Amino acid sequence: MKQTAAKFILTIVTLGCVLLSSGCVQDRSLKIGEAAPKISAIDLHGKTVKLSEFRGNVVVLRFWSSRCRACAAEMPVIDRISRRYQERGLAILAVNRGDTKEEVEKFVGTLQISYPVLLDPAAITSRKYGIKAVPTTVFIDRKGTARRVVPGEMPQELFEMTVAALLRETPTDREPQP
Repeated sequence: MKQTAAKFILTIVTLGCVLLSSGCVQDRSLKIGEAAPKISAIDLHGKTVKLSEFRGNVVVLRFWSSRCRACAAEMPVIDRISRRYQERGLAILAVNRGDTKEEVEKFVGTLQISYPVLLDPAAITSRKYGIKAVPTTVFIDRKGTARRVVPGEMPQELFEMTVAALLRETPTDREPQP
Protein backbone atom coordinates (compact mmCIF):
# COMPACT_ATOMS: atom_id res chain seq x y z
CA MET A 1 0.00 0.00 0.00
CA LYS A 2 2.78 2.44 0.94
CA GLN A 3 4.64 1.63 -2.29
CA THR A 4 1.55 2.32 -4.41
CA ALA A 5 0.98 5.63 -2.63
CA ALA A 6 4.64 6.60 -3.14
CA LYS A 7 4.39 5.82 -6.88
CA PHE A 8 1.20 7.87 -7.13
CA ILE A 9 2.80 10.83 -5.37
CA LEU A 10 5.92 10.60 -7.57
CA THR A 11 3.73 10.58 -10.69
CA ILE A 12 1.76 13.62 -9.50
CA VAL A 13 4.95 15.51 -8.57
CA THR A 14 6.55 14.70 -11.93
CA LEU A 15 3.45 15.80 -13.82
CA GLY A 16 3.24 18.97 -11.74
CA CYS A 17 6.89 19.83 -12.49
CA VAL A 18 6.30 19.33 -16.20
CA LEU A 19 3.17 21.49 -16.14
CA LEU A 20 4.83 24.27 -14.14
CA SER A 21 7.92 24.34 -16.34
CA SER A 22 6.06 24.39 -19.61
CA GLY A 23 3.57 27.23 -19.12
CA CYS A 24 0.51 27.61 -21.29
CA VAL A 25 0.49 25.43 -24.36
CA GLN A 26 -1.43 25.79 -27.56
CA ASP A 27 -1.60 23.29 -30.38
CA ARG A 28 0.30 24.63 -33.32
CA SER A 29 2.16 23.50 -36.36
CA LEU A 30 5.90 23.83 -36.29
CA LYS A 31 7.14 25.96 -39.13
CA ILE A 32 10.44 25.15 -40.77
CA GLY A 33 12.86 28.07 -40.42
CA GLU A 34 11.35 29.22 -37.11
CA ALA A 35 12.99 28.93 -33.72
CA ALA A 36 12.17 25.57 -32.19
CA PRO A 37 9.73 25.94 -29.27
CA LYS A 38 11.39 25.92 -25.86
CA ILE A 39 10.78 22.76 -23.92
CA SER A 40 11.54 21.47 -20.47
CA ALA A 41 10.82 17.85 -19.59
CA ILE A 42 11.72 15.28 -16.96
CA ASP A 43 14.04 12.41 -17.89
CA LEU A 44 13.90 8.89 -16.48
CA HIS A 45 16.20 9.88 -13.62
CA GLY A 46 13.91 12.72 -12.50
CA LYS A 47 16.21 15.42 -13.89
CA THR A 48 14.73 18.41 -15.73
CA VAL A 49 16.14 18.63 -19.26
CA LYS A 50 15.80 21.83 -21.27
CA LEU A 51 16.22 22.11 -25.02
CA SER A 52 18.27 25.28 -24.44
CA GLU A 53 21.00 23.15 -22.80
CA PHE A 54 21.81 21.75 -26.24
CA ARG A 55 22.27 25.10 -28.06
CA GLY A 56 25.27 24.81 -30.37
CA ASN A 57 24.47 21.18 -31.16
CA VAL A 58 22.33 19.67 -33.86
CA VAL A 59 19.33 18.30 -31.96
CA VAL A 60 16.95 15.59 -33.05
CA LEU A 61 13.69 15.28 -31.15
CA ARG A 62 12.23 11.85 -31.68
CA PHE A 63 8.61 11.66 -30.53
CA TRP A 64 7.54 8.08 -29.80
CA SER A 65 5.27 5.78 -27.79
CA SER A 66 5.78 2.31 -26.34
CA ARG A 67 2.76 1.12 -28.35
CA CYS A 68 4.44 2.06 -31.64
CA ARG A 69 6.14 -0.84 -33.41
CA ALA A 70 8.03 1.43 -35.82
CA CYS A 71 9.33 3.45 -32.86
CA ALA A 72 10.73 0.33 -31.21
CA ALA A 73 12.33 -0.88 -34.44
CA GLU A 74 13.98 2.46 -35.21
CA MET A 75 15.32 3.31 -31.73
CA PRO A 76 18.39 1.01 -31.88
CA VAL A 77 19.20 2.33 -35.38
CA ILE A 78 18.94 5.90 -34.10
CA ASP A 79 21.18 4.94 -31.17
CA ARG A 80 23.93 3.81 -33.57
CA ILE A 81 23.68 7.13 -35.42
CA SER A 82 23.72 9.00 -32.10
CA ARG A 83 26.92 7.25 -31.03
CA ARG A 84 28.55 7.83 -34.42
CA TYR A 85 27.93 11.60 -34.52
CA GLN A 86 27.83 12.56 -30.83
CA GLU A 87 31.44 13.80 -30.84
CA ARG A 88 30.60 16.12 -33.76
CA GLY A 89 27.77 17.81 -31.87
CA LEU A 90 24.68 15.65 -32.35
CA ALA A 91 22.18 15.37 -29.49
CA ILE A 92 19.18 13.07 -29.79
CA LEU A 93 16.32 13.32 -27.32
CA ALA A 94 13.64 10.62 -27.30
CA VAL A 95 10.41 12.29 -26.19
CA ASN A 96 7.89 9.70 -25.05
CA ARG A 97 4.33 10.76 -25.70
CA GLY A 98 1.64 9.63 -23.29
CA ASP A 99 3.13 6.65 -21.45
CA THR A 100 3.71 6.37 -17.71
CA LYS A 101 7.23 6.43 -16.34
CA GLU A 102 6.95 2.72 -15.51
CA GLU A 103 5.89 1.84 -19.07
CA VAL A 104 8.76 3.88 -20.50
CA GLU A 105 11.35 2.35 -18.16
CA LYS A 106 10.23 -1.17 -19.02
CA PHE A 107 10.22 -0.43 -22.75
CA VAL A 108 13.56 1.38 -22.84
CA GLY A 109 15.19 -1.19 -20.56
CA THR A 110 14.92 -3.82 -23.28
CA LEU A 111 16.49 -1.55 -25.93
CA GLN A 112 19.62 -0.31 -24.10
CA ILE A 113 19.75 3.04 -25.88
CA SER A 114 22.31 5.67 -24.88
CA TYR A 115 20.49 8.91 -25.68
CA PRO A 116 18.23 10.68 -23.14
CA VAL A 117 14.59 9.66 -22.82
CA LEU A 118 12.18 12.42 -21.79
CA LEU A 119 8.69 11.95 -20.40
CA ASP A 120 5.72 13.76 -21.92
CA PRO A 121 2.81 12.00 -20.17
CA ALA A 122 0.31 14.80 -20.82
CA ALA A 123 1.63 15.44 -24.37
CA ILE A 124 2.53 19.05 -23.50
CA THR A 125 5.80 19.01 -25.44
CA SER A 126 4.09 17.18 -28.29
CA ARG A 127 1.47 19.93 -28.54
CA LYS A 128 4.14 22.65 -28.56
CA TYR A 129 5.56 20.97 -31.66
CA GLY A 130 2.22 20.16 -33.25
CA ILE A 131 2.90 16.41 -33.07
CA LYS A 132 -0.21 14.47 -34.06
CA ALA A 133 1.22 10.96 -34.42
CA VAL A 134 4.27 8.90 -33.55
CA PRO A 135 6.88 8.41 -34.65
CA THR A 136 7.69 11.97 -35.67
CA THR A 137 11.21 13.32 -35.96
CA VAL A 138 12.16 16.99 -35.65
CA PHE A 139 15.61 18.21 -36.72
CA ILE A 140 16.94 21.41 -35.14
CA ASP A 141 20.13 23.15 -36.26
CA ARG A 142 22.91 24.49 -34.03
CA LYS A 143 21.19 27.88 -33.74
CA GLY A 144 17.93 26.37 -32.48
CA THR A 145 16.03 26.66 -35.77
CA ALA A 146 13.64 23.89 -36.84
CA ARG A 147 14.98 22.57 -40.14
CA ARG A 148 12.97 19.44 -40.92
CA VAL A 149 9.99 17.51 -39.58
CA VAL A 150 9.37 13.94 -40.68
CA PRO A 151 6.11 12.34 -39.56
CA GLY A 152 6.04 8.55 -39.61
CA GLU A 153 8.81 6.06 -40.11
CA MET A 154 12.10 7.40 -41.42
CA PRO A 155 14.58 5.37 -43.46
CA GLN A 156 18.02 5.17 -41.84
CA GLU A 157 19.68 6.68 -44.91
CA LEU A 158 17.45 9.77 -44.85
CA PHE A 159 17.90 10.19 -41.11
CA GLU A 160 21.67 9.96 -41.38
CA MET A 161 21.87 12.23 -44.45
CA THR A 162 19.83 14.91 -42.67
CA VAL A 163 22.02 14.71 -39.56
CA ALA A 164 25.25 14.80 -41.60
CA ALA A 165 24.08 17.83 -43.62
CA LEU A 166 23.17 19.78 -40.47
CA LEU A 167 26.47 18.88 -38.81
CA ARG A 168 28.41 20.15 -41.86
CA GLU A 169 26.74 23.55 -41.71
CA THR A 170 28.71 26.32 -40.13
CA PRO A 171 26.88 29.13 -38.34
CA THR A 172 27.34 31.41 -41.34
CA ASP A 173 26.12 28.92 -43.98
CA ARG A 174 22.62 30.35 -43.90
CA GLU A 175 23.46 33.99 -43.16
CA PRO A 176 22.37 36.41 -45.90
CA GLN A 177 25.14 37.52 -48.19
CA PRO A 178 25.79 41.28 -48.52
